[in-house]
Amino acid sequence: MSKSFDITTRGVVINRGGVSEGSARVFFYTEHLGLVGALAKSAREERSKLRAHLQLGSFGLYTIVHGRTDWRVTGASETKNTHFVLSGKPGQQGAAARLFGMMRLLVHGEEENAQLFEALWAFIHALPNLTEREAKVAEYLAMLRILAALGYVSPHASIPHLSGSSYSQNVLEETVRHTSKMVKAINEALFVSNLT
Repeated sequence: MSKSFDITTRGVVINRGGVSEGSARVFFYTEHLGLVGALAKSAREERSKLRAHLQLGSFGLYTIVHGRTDWRVTGASETKNTHFVLSGKPGQQGAAARLFGMMRLLVHGEEENAQLFEALWAFIHALPNLTEREAKVAEYLAMLRILAALGYVSPHASIPHLSGSSYSQNVLEETVRHTSKMVKAINEALFVSNLT
């Protein structure tokens, strides 16, 4: 019989669903484990201390414990939620929602992928400081970086900053000239992955 162990890791809630009355299964993309589905006991109940930390689009530090058969969420700290962080910025909210949707479709199973995690984490943190136009370019770049991390786009594709994780103004100014090429590469990658 294996012992349980716990880990605290940066993570982003990309999906969630009900399990039983009051409980939820939360899917995190984490820094150290990749995609993890974890049971959150009583997380849907008003009295739950974890409830606010486990909404779709939340990100921060999460403690999860692996028991005999499953992961369970036991703690959360330093969390924020993209919906509230981007309040009053519908374009940026939409960009975050679309990226989470793509993650739900493309990422399956537990596997650490540092390139993917940094592309996602840096994008979420950059969004509040971007204009709607910049957010659109950043969204394309984030999608391409994630697709490249998953092997659907060549890391040597002729698109600047594909292998980085910055969404600075300089990076976006250099990347915006390649918008049509980025859209084409995203569509081709999604076609190859059977998602279109």
